[in-house]
Amino acid sequence: MESMSLDEMVDLCRRCHRLAPFTNYNGNTFSAIARALIESLEIPQDTAALARSLAGHIVAGVASDEEVKALRKFCESLG
Repeated sequence: MESMSLDEMVDLCRRCHRLAPFTNYNGNTFSAIARALIESLEIPQDTAALARSLAGHIVAGVASDEEVKALRKFCESLG
């Protein structure tokens, strides 16, 4: 199995969300997956809350370019 970075995982969830037919147009499914994976990281709760919010917006397709950049910067800070 190949591993992926956090921002790659969020993008995968976004792309799966766009395939909507099998999710009954419920974007919360893939947003919840992204948020759960972020929750599993050992990071401060305030940082995790921000990352979960950014990921949810990206997966749902409503994130601004600034939010996408913020998540990428966060992912880079993880190492």
